[in-house]
Amino acid sequence: MSDAASDHDITRLLVAWRGGDVQAREALMQRVYANVRAIAMQSLRNMPGATLSATDLAHEALLKLLGSNLDWADRRHFYHVAAQATRQVLVDAARKRLADKRGAGAEHVEIDAAIDLAANAGDDQLVRIDEALSELALNDQRRAQTIELVYFGGLSRPEVAAALAVSEGTVDRDLRLARAWLKTALCA
Repeated sequence: MSDAASDHDITRLLVAWRGGDVQAREALMQRVYANVRAIAMQSLRNMPGATLSATDLAHEALLKLLGSNLDWADRRHFYHVAAQATRQVLVDAARKRLADKRGAGAEHVEIDAAIDLAANAGDDQLVRIDEALSELALNDQRRAQTIELVYFGGLSRPEVAAALAVSEGTVDRDLRLARAWLKTALCA
């Protein structure tokens, strides 16, 4: 099946689901699961220290998607929301690990049995990146979306350009400027 036919089929299923067709929802989930799992795998490659598997991350992201009341316009919008859901799952998991690391009501444990800090080294950074991206989105939504689609959604530059209806040059420029902004924000 061609990409255009696949896009049309996914959009058709989204519309049917929005109209209340439960079977369309099931068919949609079967069609998009591999892509959402690929998004999860790409996100995990960019997140050293994450403790979720790609399958767990994909399932959590899909659960967030299923539980949302969004009115998806088309395939591109659906995958953008999937990238956001993936980001939210990763950040929530990092926050939980950080809370657990700081006690979070857990019983006292001797220092020798404490959590391996190397596995959680990226959690603080991930939470800080999430906060910085939220701040960037207030100032420049498209640049924040570009970062999110590339790093949390696993989309290529041409895919991001298509999703945001901009040129690849604009995507490259937005990535450069957003990275510089994030670097400044994270160093502050």
